Amino acid sequence: MSAVPRSLLFTPGSRPDRFAKAGATATEGLILDLEDAVAAADKDSAREHVAAFLSHRGAVRQQVTVRINPLSSVAGLLDLAMIARSAAAPEFVLLPKAESAEQVRLLAQVLEGAGSQARIGALVESARGVARAAELAEADARLAFVMFGAADYAADLGQDVAIYRPDHARAAIVNAAAAGGIVAIDSPFFAIDGPDALVEDCTGGRALGFHGKAAIHPSQIEAINASYTPREEERARARRILDAATDGVGVLDGEMVDIAMVRWARRID
Repeated sequence: MSAVPRSLLFTPGSRPDRFAKAGATATEGLILDLEDAVAAADKDSAREHVAAFLSHRGAVRQQVTVRINPLSSVAGLLDLAMIARSAAAPEFVLLPKAESAEQVRLLAQVLEGAGSQARIGALVESARGVARAAELAEADARLAFVMFGAADYAADLGQDVAIYRPDHARAAIVNAAAAGGIVAIDSPFFAIDGPDALVEDCTGGRALGFHGKAAIHPSQIEAINASYTPREEERARARRILDAATDGVGVLDGEMVDIAMVRWARRID
């Protein structure tokens, strides 16, 4: 089972000319978007483009996530049918507007019935979704990650996404993911001309406990990868902790090493 990517680049499903270009970047994962990035009139053609890509990825080697439309919409049901019928499934299906465990379980049941190996990501982007994040994170064994959607969440709260502070939502999602034994992916950073602010946002997200971050532009990938990849000094410390605590406890540099520190060291990869 593949690990969840640390960087995931959104690409409109209606722009097949960009699929290979996105795959040529350093992103660990691609998100082919059939929802917000696609106009209503282009939904059917975008679905066809994504289906064609899934059957022949060419030189693209990244893990692929497909963001479908909400399951409460005709477009979402058609998206799911396309994925269920595809001989080559994406690695992940991203469920937008996730607000209940029932939504996740329904998606999982369809994928299971179709024999698909795709796992699920739940996009939490509403006040109700944040309030039910813990329930969502434990909904089904196919669920691999929860992702925070800052723009829709800001709109739900009547806030400007450029200035508001979603501290509670981000913490709630990270905690829910940890409780559910999965990982949390942070929302994209929407200012593509603010590299220093992006680094600050990535640093804060990783410190909070996010596993990675989505991106809306290739120029953001380098900062995301650098921020969410353990530094060599972290790796070195993790190795020393594991060497010092072969039985789960030990002493390192005159300080006690306990099981909590060992658990941290094991997660550094």
